[in-house]
Amino acid sequence: MSAPDPLREELRELADSVAPADLYERSLARSRRLGRREAAVGTAAAVAALALLGSGLWQLPGSGPAPATPVAGPPVVSSAPAPVAEAATSAATLPVRPPGTDRPDRPRPARTTTSPRSTSIADLPGHIFYADAADDGRLVRLTPGGRPETVLTKPYATVGVSPDGARVAYVADGALLVADTAGGDPQQAYAGTASAAQAPAWSPDGSRLIIEAAEPGVLDMATGAVTPLPSGLDGQHFRWSGDGSTLVYATAGCGLEVADATAQSGTPVPATGDTDGRAVCRPVSVDATGDLVTVRLGRGTPDSAETTDAAGTPADAVLDTVTGDIVDLPVSGRIIGAVFDPAGNLLVRSVQDGRRRLSLFAPDFTLLLRAREPATVADLTLVAYTR
Repeated sequence: MSAPDPLREELRELADSVAPADLYERSLARSRRLGRREAAVGTAAAVAALALLGSGLWQLPGSGPAPATPVAGPPVVSSAPAPVAEAATSAATLPVRPPGTDRPDRPRPARTTTSPRSTSIADLPGHIFYADAADDGRLVRLTPGGRPETVLTKPYATVGVSPDGARVAYVADGALLVADTAGGDPQQAYAGTASAAQAPAWSPDGSRLIIEAAEPGVLDMATGAVTPLPSGLDGQHFRWSGDGSTLVYATAGCGLEVADATAQSGTPVPATGDTDGRAVCRPVSVDATGDLVTVRLGRGTPDSAETTDAAGTPADAVLDTVTGDIVDLPVSGRIIGAVFDPAGNLLVRSVQDGRRRLSLFAPDFTLLLRAREPATVADLTLVAYTR
């Protein structure tokens, strides 16, 4: 018997330690794993594609009938915010709404008389100014609590009270003078005005006055310079709105026009049939936005020579400048005076059975106060109301 071969023995031991492998089964298992992975990837891709498609379905044309075209409607305005500089420019040149534009959101007085928050003249905020019709040189201020005090004794042709009630501007002997209501000597502000057709109209900030010089113009109180109004604003009795954006004025035909404070021409206020044949000849005061104006209704038609009223004649109605309608105020008796303050609060003076009352309405027509007017001012004319 031959001796065992060491090399052969080692090879035999190595063969015994190696497990048999089936290459076919291994290849098949690997192919199955690859197939499952590709299927999973394909499913995910399909889900993603469906999601993208679903998110874009609203952009595809609908298969149903097209939506009906609106009969009429306002132009669509972009909701994208404007740059700051453009927004500031727009605010400075606020355009006038065309007459007849519907504003259903605007407050309107209640159809029935509501209960006031107060019936005491002592609760009246601000100051009321009256002129003495029998004495062209006396202006009286009614202070809170119903105490009248004389603030001007100089003769004047026409007068205007500043929005804060601290100063009065008046025309006397062809010159414009300004006086402090707290006292002191008046100062000449302009020497070339003589017309009483344009009462000095203060700007809301008290820095400028619309006056009648050679033609209506704006006087800068700081410099004394007068800038003529645009030639397209052909009228008189100019009044500023409380926010300074709008001018309301009377025309030669005894109507009213409204203009942006920087406009070159005005827009006529629509004429309506609810004025009982009386013409709207003169604006007296304007609310905060220019939507409403207190007016003096003329005694005749626009073509009548009797429609012109003196500048000191008080307002007896409130006119809607958008619709041209007279506002129906919940006030008993006859209105003998009506003025707005710059914030839009409305003071109405009325008389019934010889008794005079003052009614104060907030801008939303909430009745803040209704009280008996002091007898000491019964014979005076309502000029202004300031807060």
